[in-house]
Amino acid sequence: MSNKVHCAHILVKTEKEVNTVLERLKKREKFSAIAKDVSLCPSKKRGGDLGTFGRGQMVKEFEKVA
Repeated sequence: MSNKVHCAHILVKTEKEVNTVLERLKKREKFSAIAKDVSLCPSKKRGGDLGTFGRGQMVKEFEKVA
């Protein structure tokens, strides 16, 4: 396991929005384009890019899957 991870995400509010994002990803649409279009997080301006983090710097949910 690496000491650093680079994270990006798409934050949406409803399960319907999650399913729409998943369908767009399955169609091979760029992650960053989808994030810019639908994400509720301010990181949407950067295509969902949250940057690089060391262990223990992010919330547990992110760290668990990193």
